[in-house]
Amino acid sequence: MRRVPVILLLLAVLAAAGWTLLRWNRAAIAPDDPWRAIPDRSAVVIAVPDAWTTWDRFTHTSQLWSTFEKVPDLAALGRLMARTSERAENDAALRTALEDVTLVISVTRTGGDQVDLLFACVPKAADTSPLQAFAELLKADAATAQALAHGDVVQVRPDTALPALSLSIKNGLWLLASSPAMMDEAMLQLKSGKSIMQDPLLTAARNTLGGGSDAHVLIHLERARSLLSTWWTPRTIDALEMPTGWAALDLRARPDAFLLSGLVLPDAPHSVLAVIDHQGTGRNDLARWLPAEVTQWDVQQVSDAERFLSECGTANDTDLTTFGPALFNWVHGSIGTATGTTIEGKSVAKWALFQTEDPESAVEELTRLCPEGKVCDTLAYRGTRLTHLLRANAHERLLGAAYADLIDPWWCALGDVIVFSADPVALRTAVDAWNDGRTLAEDARTAAWSDRIASTSGRTMRWDIARCRNTLANGMKPSAATIFDAYSTLWQQLGGLSVQLSPAQHGHMHVAIGLQQAPVEERSTGVLWSTPLATTVTRKPDIVRNHTNNTLEVLVQDADHKIHLLGSTGKALWVHPLDGPILGAVHQVDRFQNGKLQLLFNTAGRIYLIDRNGKDVGGFPVSLKEKATAPLAVFDYDDQRDYRVLLPVADGKILNYGLDGAMTKGWDPPRLTAPSSNAVEHLRIQNKDHLLFVDGNGKLLVFDRRGVRREGFSVTLAPTAQITAVHAGLDLPSTRIWWSDTSGVLMQTRLEGSQTVMSLGGPRKFMLGDVGDDGQYDLLCTVADSLILTHGTKEVFARSFGERLTIAPRLYKLDKGPSAIGVVLPEREQVILIDAQGRDLDGMPMRGATSFSIADLNLDGKLELITATADGHVVAYQLH
Repeated sequence: MRRVPVILLLLAVLAAAGWTLLRWNRAAIAPDDPWRAIPDRSAVVIAVPDAWTTWDRFTHTSQLWSTFEKVPDLAALGRLMARTSERAENDAALRTALEDVTLVISVTRTGGDQVDLLFACVPKAADTSPLQAFAELLKADAATAQALAHGDVVQVRPDTALPALSLSIKNGLWLLASSPAMMDEAMLQLKSGKSIMQDPLLTAARNTLGGGSDAHVLIHLERARSLLSTWWTPRTIDALEMPTGWAALDLRARPDAFLLSGLVLPDAPHSVLAVIDHQGTGRNDLARWLPAEVTQWDVQQVSDAERFLSECGTANDTDLTTFGPALFNWVHGSIGTATGTTIEGKSVAKWALFQTEDPESAVEELTRLCPEGKVCDTLAYRGTRLTHLLRANAHERLLGAAYADLIDPWWCALGDVIVFSADPVALRTAVDAWNDGRTLAEDARTAAWSDRIASTSGRTMRWDIARCRNTLANGMKPSAATIFDAYSTLWQQLGGLSVQLSPAQHGHMHVAIGLQQAPVEERSTGVLWSTPLATTVTRKPDIVRNHTNNTLEVLVQDADHKIHLLGSTGKALWVHPLDGPILGAVHQVDRFQNGKLQLLFNTAGRIYLIDRNGKDVGGFPVSLKEKATAPLAVFDYDDQRDYRVLLPVADGKILNYGLDGAMTKGWDPPRLTAPSSNAVEHLRIQNKDHLLFVDGNGKLLVFDRRGVRREGFSVTLAPTAQITAVHAGLDLPSTRIWWSDTSGVLMQTRLEGSQTVMSLGGPRKFMLGDVGDDGQYDLLCTVADSLILTHGTKEVFARSFGERLTIAPRLYKLDKGPSAIGVVLPEREQVILIDAQGRDLDGMPMRGATSFSIADLNLDGKLELITATADGHVVAYQLH
C-alpha cells in the first residue's frame, strides 16, 4: 500500500498555525490587496482578517499555542504581536490603523534548504503615526524609518530570538519577510502585475471553503512536498506518494486542539485517490484489537478486495494470482498497520490487521499458503492458535512498503480480525490485549481523542506524538534531527495527531486533520495547565475578564505580595509588586468608559488601579494616611460608569474616591465611633441609594450617597460582628442582615430592629448555602474537622475530613441544581468538591493547598478549577 504524505499536510498546517491563525474574509481581492505580493511559488498561503485582535484572542485561549511557544522563534513572534497589541491599547492612531486589517502569509521554499515566510497587510493609515509606531515596535532607528518611508527595503530585528527581517512599504502595502530572498520574491511578484489567484485550480479550491471556520489554509501539494525535503532525506521523500494539486482546509482552533477539514483538488488522476474513492468509508474500530502499546497506526477501508489490489498498483500479475486469493481477497472491512513500543529487547513491535466477514474461510485460505507437503509451525497461547506463515515478504509484494516488516510473519484470528506480526512475541501481546481488554479502545487518552474526530472515514492515520516522537525523526537529515531532538519537551506535550481521508464528489478527496494537546504525564490528572511561581500563593486565585477577547484570566498574589496575571492558558502575562496583602475582592471597572477594564483593589496602605498590561493607571496607587481596616467597596450608582470607591480607615472615617484617584467633593460623613472591619454595603430600594456602615462597636448606620445620615434607624449588632449577607427588602425596615460574631452565633437582623437567632454558638463557623423551596437557607457549619449541612432543623449531612477545616468552605454553581461545596485540606494538599449529600464529585480530590475558583477560562464550554499547590504552582484542572 502506498503511503499518503500526511506528514506534509501536518507540517504545512503547523507552520502556518504557528505563525498566525483564525478566520477568513471571502470578499473579492481589491487592487491593493496584500494577495498581489504573495509569490506564485508559495507552498502554503493563509489569510487572517482583523489579525491583531484575532491573534490576541487565539493566544489567550489555545493550550497548543502555549506549547509551541517553547520554540524561540514562535515565542519571539508572540512577544512582537503582544507588544503591538499593548501599544495599540493606548495609541488610538495605531489602533485605528490595525483595526479589521487582513494579514496574508506565504510559506515558500526560496532555495536549497531555506524555507521563508512573508507577511503582507495594508494598514488603514491616514497619517504617519502607524509608520512611526511600527518602526519603534520593530526597533528601527531614525535612518531606517526614513528609508522605509521612501519605499526602500530595510533590515530590522525586533527580537534577538529572531533573525534579521526585511521590511518594505509599497503604495501602502506593508511587507515583512524572514529573509532578503523572500522579499525579492515578493518584489518580483509585485513587478509582474500578476496574482497567485489567477491559478484557476487555486480559485476552485478557495471556492470550496466553508463559512464559520476560524481560518483557511491553502496548500500547493507539490510545492509543500518540496518543503519536506529541507528536513527529510531524498529517500524518505521519494517513498511518499501523493496527488498533486491544491488542498483547501477550514481550520477551527480549540483550546486543546487544532481541527482542520477540507478538500484536495488534484490536477491529475492518482492511485491514492482512486483506491479511497472506490472503497468507500467505514468505522475506525480496529482500536478494539490494537494493544495499548501501539503509538501509531493506519487503518483503511476495503469493500472490494480484488479491486483494491488492482488499483493499489503494487503487485504484479504473478503476485496477484499467487497471493491475492489466500492472503487478501477474503478481506472486507478495515485493514491496517500499527507500531508499538519496545517488547522483550526488540526495537519496536509492529502488527498488521485484516477484518473479514467470514473468519473461518479466511483461516482456511491462509492455511493453504503452507508449502505443499509441509505443515506450518503453530503455537497455542491462551486458547488461540498462532501460525507461522512461511511465505517471506508476501505482504510487501502484494500491498507495498508499509508491510515490509512482515518478512517472516506469524498470524492468528481474534474474532473477525486476522492479526499478523513479525514474530510470535508481538503476536502474544495482541492476544493478551484482546483477552484482557488492554487495548487502545480502553485507553482514556486515546478514547478522548477518538471522540473528537470522525467515527467513519475511508482511511484514518493516527500518531500519539508524545509516545512515538523518537520514531518520527526516522529519515530526517542529521541537522533537522538535531533540532527535532532539542524540542523533545515540546513533543511530550502533544497527544493525538489524526489524518482522515474520504471520497468526495468530482474526483476530490475530503481531508480532516486534528492535533491534540495532551501531555503524557498529565493524562490521568485532569491538569489543563500548571504555572510555577517563585514563591507560594497566599490567597484564592481571582478570576478576571480580558476585555479584548472576553476570556477569563487568573490573578494570584504570592508570599512577597506580588500579584501575577496568568492568561487562560496559564501563560504568565505580568507581575506587579504591592505593599501588602490584598484585602477583600478584586473589582473590575471601566475608568475611561471605553470598554477597557482595570483592576481595582486595596491593601492596608494603598488603593490600586491597574490596567490590563500591569501598569498603574494615572492617579494611582493612592497612599492612605490611615490604614484601611476593611476591603473597599465600589459602586456605580446610575450604571453610567461613574464609580465611587468607599473605604473604612483606622481613624473611623469612610473615605470616598473617584477613579481619578481624588477624593469625592461634597462627601463628609460623620466619623465612626470605632473603625469598621466590614466593607460598606449598598442597597437600592424604591429608586433610592442607601449606604450601610457597621462601626467597630457594632452600631449599624444608614447614609445616602452624599454622606447624609438617614435617621430613624438605631440597630446595634455585636462589636465583633462580621456581615455574611445583606438582602434588600421592599423598604429599609424590612431589609435583612445576616451576621456572626466570635461566639459563633449566626443572627438575622432586620433594620426595623428585630433579631432572630439562626444557629447555636460555640467553636464553629457558619455560611449561608442554597435557598430551598421553602425560602429558607441551607446552613454550612464547620466544627473542627467536620462539615455539617442543615436546612431548618433538619441535618442534611455531616462529614468528618480528619483534618481541621482552617479554610472556610465555599459554594460553587457548576450547573443547574444544587451548588457544589468546595473544601480545602492544606495539610494534605487536597481540594475537594462535594455534592449536597456530602459525597465527592468525580475526579476528587485534586492537589491544591488554597481556596479555589471555578470558571470557564478559555470559553470552551467546560469548567476549570483553579488552585495553587504548596510549592507555588498555580494549577487549572479540567472538571468533567
